[in-house]
Amino acid sequence: MEPTASTTAENAARTLPLLVVRQIEHAIVICSPLHVYRTRWFFRRLYATHGIQTTFAPPRVVPTPSAVIWELGALTVRSRQLRAAEEELERGQRQQ
Repeated sequence: MEPTASTTAENAARTLPLLVVRQIEHAIVICSPLHVYRTRWFFRRLYATHGIQTTFAPPRVVPTPSAVIWELGALTVRSRQLRAAEEELERGQRQQ
């Protein structure tokens, strides 16, 4: 988990450079079972472009009703969040 990230997309974008600099080729992402669908969508798109394979390991927990509502609402902004994460990564590469 990246402490400055406020979204899953930011978490993926901000941890990616940390893995790249350490030449890590495989990451295990742990998140709730309900969140794994959106997490997989972000991490696989961002990490794969740098050759980092991802595996997802959700613990066995029952989702709460509020978590279901949150995830459904978050689906509506995931494309925008992915674009913002990609732009953040591009800015970081230009600054290097």
